[in-house]
Amino acid sequence: MRCEPNTSGLKQETAPDVVRKRSVRSKLAALAATSLAALAVACNGGSSSINPPPPPAANERFFVGNFSGNISGFSAASGKLEPIPGSSITFSPSFLTHFAVKPDGTLLAAITVDQQLVARTLQIVNIGTGGTLTLTRLTSRLGNLGGMAISSQGVIAITDVANGTVQLTLVQNNLFFQGASAATGPLPQDVVFSSDGSRLYVGNNAGGTISVFAVSAQGATLQPVQTALLPVAAEFAPTVVRVTLSASGRKFAATTPDGRLFVGNVSPMDGTLSGFTETQLGTNANLEEVVFDPTAQNVYTTDQDNGGIFGFTLSTGGGVTPLPGSPFSTGTLPGGPTGMAFNSAGDRLYAVIQGQVVFTYSRNTSSGQLALTGDVVSSGGFLAGGIVRVPAH
Repeated sequence: MRCEPNTSGLKQETAPDVVRKRSVRSKLAALAATSLAALAVACNGGSSSINPPPPPAANERFFVGNFSGNISGFSAASGKLEPIPGSSITFSPSFLTHFAVKPDGTLLAAITVDQQLVARTLQIVNIGTGGTLTLTRLTSRLGNLGGMAISSQGVIAITDVANGTVQLTLVQNNLFFQGASAATGPLPQDVVFSSDGSRLYVGNNAGGTISVFAVSAQGATLQPVQTALLPVAAEFAPTVVRVTLSASGRKFAATTPDGRLFVGNVSPMDGTLSGFTETQLGTNANLEEVVFDPTAQNVYTTDQDNGGIFGFTLSTGGGVTPLPGSPFSTGTLPGGPTGMAFNSAGDRLYAVIQGQVVFTYSRNTSSGQLALTGDVVSSGGFLAGGIVRVPAH
């Protein structure tokens, strides 16, 4: 177990987010008070744990981003996250708001905001063969962004919340090339590419829609394919904050900050969405992060405000059934995970807990159930956010 708190460079301020259920700023005082105790709580038995055998070794890496401006890389061949020497970078004196990694693990894009929380900048980081991170000189100023993603071809998609658009940018020969842009639905929040980069999915925070686009290999064209309307069981449309695809690209999921999870099917022919099932977990559940296991047998989402990881079994007919024991404990720390990622074997889930720690869960690949292992590691900074898995190269 690693229990090494990082106490440097803590900031009690953050960037405003137009679609948060409640502002991050209101949480920072509590987070500042608890983040330094987080590792101690976890290491002193904050919740029950098990010690499963390590998974088969896999040549993969995990990157964790922190609002304090840090991105750190980890290996996990033993099942435990272990910091990679030289795989850490700090955008000083800026704060980190978003980051994404190219699926082949060679390129990282980050969006930072200055200390006045005004100017947003796209920055590019090269990932070396050993996982080392090197900041390039490429930068580009941005508007009021909502989300970002990188395709397998290296096309970067960034949504503009204020203008209701998505813009494509390509990095080639250490230069930025602006690609196509297109109108989305109102308040485009999160975005994800299909594994082959040919389709782009944008979750719109207002109106409860998903905009689907066909993308050319180099991002030169962005053709609307579908505006998928999520089913509405309540009297108001869902406010989408997160979207994701399964590894096979056949399943799609979206979450809302008022406790709704949507799971649908993706057409293998044209990438359109259909057959959505809505699951309501309560209006007080601030659902944000959502992930499929590698086989899409299960889907998991988390209550960022109150803690707990909710797990569901997906049936071939489109049913979504809660797993026994769900929601799974996130310990005694305040709040819940802000990021989650599976290893490629699907038997470990790494959950970034608000503050500066990453918990490891063992997953039963037959039943889908989760259990804390007791392995905890510092995220490398303060106000940890997302975690991404990519293959090593």
